[in-house]
Amino acid sequence: MKRLAIYVAIIAFTVAALILLWQFRSVLILLLLSLMLASALRPSVDYLRGRGLPLSLSWLLVYLGLFALVGLALFLLGGRLLEELRLLSNYLVVLYDYTYHQWDNSSSAVAQAIIQRLPPPDQLPEVMAGPSGLSILRVVFGVGQNLAAVVAALVIIIVLSLYWATDRAHFERLWLSLLPAGKRVTARSMWQTTEASVGDYLRSELVQAALAVIVLGISYRLIGLDYPILTALLAGFAWLIPLAGFVFAAGFSFLAGMASDSGLQVAILALVITAAVLAFLEFVVEPRFFRRDRFSGLLIVLVVLLMVEAYGLVGFVIAPPLAVALQILGSHLIQYMQRPPSTMPQIDALEERLNVAYAAYNGRQEMGDPPAPEIGSLLGRLENLVEQTRRVAD
Repeated sequence: MKRLAIYVAIIAFTVAALILLWQFRSVLILLLLSLMLASALRPSVDYLRGRGLPLSLSWLLVYLGLFALVGLALFLLGGRLLEELRLLSNYLVVLYDYTYHQWDNSSSAVAQAIIQRLPPPDQLPEVMAGPSGLSILRVVFGVGQNLAAVVAALVIIIVLSLYWATDRAHFERLWLSLLPAGKRVTARSMWQTTEASVGDYLRSELVQAALAVIVLGISYRLIGLDYPILTALLAGFAWLIPLAGFVFAAGFSFLAGMASDSGLQVAILALVITAAVLAFLEFVVEPRFFRRDRFSGLLIVLVVLLMVEAYGLVGFVIAPPLAVALQILGSHLIQYMQRPPSTMPQIDALEERLNVAYAAYNGRQEMGDPPAPEIGSLLGRLENLVEQTRRVAD
């Protein structure tokens, strides 16, 4: 009856914990993102600490450098990106007008059926604006609200990552103290290995995306693509998609080439350049940061699908490193469960050898030839160490 009550209590506690995690899932996601950010930036901090800088100053310099890079990128690309978006919107309006008239003069029943459900080109602004322009106002208000929420979330993530980075040792001691003493070394090793692997994955993906945007942006501009920055940004973000990133990046480059003045020739050239750059990133750059062949791409895709279904874009961002962490933890747990219980026999053998040493020590004392006092002290210390090891192993 007592065992049944314990099982019921464990089940009830587990269910209550899962309910709490679901209720506070947004906080949990922010915490996970902050841990991932800290793990990705830790090697840079370790490099500065190796040069003699304090921990807090190292983290401050790393974050300031990150903000400076982001601000410089926005300053250099922001104006040009807005101009490309304006040109693209004008192109889409012209394309819509041309396609509408082509289908309207077509004898195809399918084209006529589609035309009947589309607004004429001269009515397109009114349809998009809605009554009294309320549709545009709703879109602008929604974009502004979402942007404010994203900025607030980024601030929380940065603050949490700073707290975690500077007080990492205290946090580790806190949650490790909840485990039995014999499990703490293994748990600490599993945690640090998982954190390091997640950081390697994030650094690899971010470095590849940044290089893709820079190299592709310059290449697209040299070949005469009308939207080089926008296309490079889309290709760089698409490259973050596991397994299917190459297809989306190549598709964006080809469509942008078709939308340019040179048409098919530039589209094919952009497709070839995109394939070459992404292949270089995959086979040359990525192995220097992360060994993807050690992890299952199928599991990453499944976790991405589940997280995107549940949390949208945030789920897409957090899913790949979460899948990597799950695989690492799973492999460690399997190795730990399959590890043979060889500790106790080794302790028994040490005790037997210690008893033999004690017998020899006592025999020499009884024979009137006492050994040096240091030997007795060493035997006593060895006995205490064996007893402590047995307690930890138990």
